[in-house]
Amino acid sequence: MSLIKFDLTGRTAIVTGGGSGIGKGICLALAQAGANIVVANRNAGTSEITAREIQAMGKKSLAIPTDVNILGQVQQMMYKTLEEFGTIDILVNNAGGTTPEMDMPYGEMSETIWDSVVDLNLKSVFLCSQTVAKPMMLKKKGNIVNISSWLAFVPSPGCLPYGAAKAGVNSITRTLARDLGPYNIRVNAIAPGIIPTGRFSEGTGAKSEGLELKRKAVPMGRLGTPEDIGWAVVFFASDAAAYITGQVLSIDGGI
Repeated sequence: MSLIKFDLTGRTAIVTGGGSGIGKGICLALAQAGANIVVANRNAGTSEITAREIQAMGKKSLAIPTDVNILGQVQQMMYKTLEEFGTIDILVNNAGGTTPEMDMPYGEMSETIWDSVVDLNLKSVFLCSQTVAKPMMLKKKGNIVNISSWLAFVPSPGCLPYGAAKAGVNSITRTLARDLGPYNIRVNAIAPGIIPTGRFSEGTGAKSEGLELKRKAVPMGRLGTPEDIGWAVVFFASDAAAYITGQVLSIDGGI
């Protein structure tokens, strides 16, 4: 059986939030599949580290410090990518996350916290997709993969703005799939389950005990990894998924 339809050689992918965690896992998987990678991350240091790892694999990579909530920076990300590689074939809207301040009762949450979480997880998808879709529309081909969350589907006390924003990502995914379909641009989303990265990474004491409880709640008996998400992105971005659009794929071990 030939795996040529999974081959991304010669294609260029932008991964927002690609400097660490799930984003880094996505970058590395896409690079292993042959793609050139633009690591777009607010933290320039982590972007450069990821880009150098990809270059050490013999693949092309460019780090572009980008705040995905600022339209001007998103546009510069697009221009620099086109200048360097001449094309944008894949956009992965991965940038997002939560804040410790968000974990509070609904009645005590400030407007500032709500706005910051929703902007990072939802507005960023709108700005990046709208911007990068324009060159894709001109050549009538492209792929957008949005990173949602299992918390878009279940009640999430202490994560209200995050869950709401990720539910919005699912809606954007389906609407963009319909709007961009005539341009041969596919738009899909992945909803990861519990992936220990950053402040949720494996630890000791109470943190370790909390992760063990989460692990026991997963039917497959383990927590997810950035690699689990990365290879699913490769599938959606490849010709193996040529007739798939507007879908939200849960990758959560059955939780």
